[in-house]
Amino acid sequence: MIWDYRTAGIPDDLFYRGNIPMTKSEVRVVTLSRLQLKETHRLLDIGCGTGSVTIEAALQCVKGQVIAFDKNPEALELTQKNAVHFSVENVTILQGEAPEDLPEQQFDRIFMGGGSRKSDEIIAYARKHLKATGIIAANTILLDSTYRILQALEKQGFEKVECTCVNVARGQKTGGGWMMKAMNPIYIISAMVPGEES
Repeated sequence: MIWDYRTAGIPDDLFYRGNIPMTKSEVRVVTLSRLQLKETHRLLDIGCGTGSVTIEAALQCVKGQVIAFDKNPEALELTQKNAVHFSVENVTILQGEAPEDLPEQQFDRIFMGGGSRKSDEIIAYARKHLKATGIIAANTILLDSTYRILQALEKQGFEKVECTCVNVARGQKTGGGWMMKAMNPIYIISAMVPGEES
């Protein structure tokens, strides 16, 4: 097995990357902590990209299921390649447009990778397809996308709405010594459907 540990944050260089943006390991760790996964959970990853969140979730939800959804064939091909690479068998890959082609089933968790122009409609879908106390998490870069998602979550009656800006700098050795190279700040949003956990 490529990653035989219980901890999240698989190093980025262990994934097949291609030309598709990927959620970096440090951001993944915080995002996964917000999703609060159990081994039996069913998670929907909307805009799965390279599948880095899909893979990490599948490794945690060993008795559950992860559905990776994207409109980009290259993204889905990379996600499939990474699923094989990490030997996860509880991943289903679907292609389509969100929200119209999203699956009609209930989920324990939903993750949105990146900001969509249809974030209002996707949040409305999540409200209908998340179980009671189900959690949605989203990662965004743009302030506009972040604000739209926060507004949509409040409008749809989600509880425990949180937003954290993660600023990460990685050490890089240069000719003169070590320097810290900053990555893009990422907003991590999470919220919960009201209800009592069964």
